[in-house]
Amino acid sequence: SSGINAEWPLRPGGSIIDPIGDKMLMGLTTASVWYSGLMPSWLVFIILGRDIILLCGGLAVKYKSLDKFSIKELFNIADGTIEVKPGWHGKVNMCLQLGAVIGCLGAPIWSLQDSTYLQAYLAITGVMGVYSLVQYILTYKKVMGKIHSEPKWMEESKKDS
Repeated sequence: SSGINAEWPLRPGGSIIDPIGDKMLMGLTTASVWYSGLMPSWLVFIILGRDIILLCGGLAVKYKSLDKFSIKELFNIADGTIEVKPGWHGKVNMCLQLGAVIGCLGAPIWSLQDSTYLQAYLAITGVMGVYSLVQYILTYKKVMGKIHSEPKWMEESKKDS
């Protein structure tokens, strides 16, 4: 947790707000660096695709855990039904992505556009992004297996019929 959390402890939704903020910051930064022509499209696809899939997976878990469906409840992050615990691979991936953004931004300054080292670093970042995504998908699969086959609110509406 960040230093600010020591002053103000996390509320129930805090474990979700922080990673969403990280994803928004990294996504916008990555898109900006790509738009400037400094980052390869394939890496941007991996970074943004991974984050979009993770966000959709989180929404799927939340959807299946709802007692009663409503858009308000689906996006209610303060109810504590989902707690985000990043794995080591997610943290390493974030560091590598940050390094990739810095490397791509600095490449023209440091004359590294055609550097084998930068290309290798970007490849490692891409591989780690895919690895991290696979690990999170496996985790989602376990979590979804523990949740009812249908959302709670659907099961109850079938009983009422």
